Amino acid sequence: MLDEHGAVTFFDVDGTLVWSDDDPTAYEDEAAAFADYFANERPSEGVADAFARMSERGHATFICTGRPYYMITPGLRALNPTGVICGAGSYVRVGDTVVHEEHIPADAVMETARLFFEAGIDVDVESNERLVGLYPTGGVCPYPGSLTVRSLDEFAAEAPKLNVNKFSTRSVPAERIARIMPYLTEHFTVSDMQFGVYEVALKGLDKGAAIGIVLDYLGHDRAQTFAFGDSENDLPMAGAVETFVAMGNALPRVKDTADYVTDHVRDDGIVSALVHFGLI
Repeated sequence: MLDEHGAVTFFDVDGTLVWSDDDPTAYEDEAAAFADYFANERPSEGVADAFARMSERGHATFICTGRPYYMITPGLRALNPTGVICGAGSYVRVGDTVVHEEHIPADAVMETARLFFEAGIDVDVESNERLVGLYPTGGVCPYPGSLTVRSLDEFAAEAPKLNVNKFSTRSVPAERIARIMPYLTEHFTVSDMQFGVYEVALKGLDKGAAIGIVLDYLGHDRAQTFAFGDSENDLPMAGAVETFVAMGNALPRVKDTADYVTDHVRDDGIVSALVHFGLI
């Protein structure tokens, strides 16, 4: 239960709560490397201890990630957060209650998939239950529990089974995605995560909007609210909270936007920031 005097905190995952210098894409069996990574993913002992101490002090803790819900790994769940925001803001859960969930309309899913396919771009089509990789180049979607399809007909057979909330790419050349970027930016919010990684999500739904949904549900204003992030899709959090913290490894634009810049995630920057603000 949230203490009436407690803070409400929101934490990005990749590059904020967890970090790995090991690159699964460098392995010959990429899928096996990803499966091993997600099975063994753990925040540091310092971060785990900080979450426990925040809970003891009556602060609320929310994981706030672009990942679909099913990819909130056991190591992250072990933090016992108050709730989660997933799918770049399309899914909001407080405790066991799903407070908000929104999906991309079926016709927009098919049209967007068609454009990715015709541009020769491998794309991950995400829902909170599973992920389907539409891979026209012949690759294999490496994420645990995913399905790889190689044609629009195969994808059309799977699409009705999905409640799609986001598209994402990996290692796509900028000049290739530029071919379909006018359509994407007209219909979606597109976040450049660097290194050819793009997130394509519903307009009007982002991490900041989801934070607003959480605060309304809790009956909490912006006072004593904190968000922590490192990438472009974390920027909407800045306007939704009182204090936005950038990790030491954050993109320059994220650091420029932040109220405070903490240490690198490898050096437990989360813990340093929580101590700085007196939350633990």
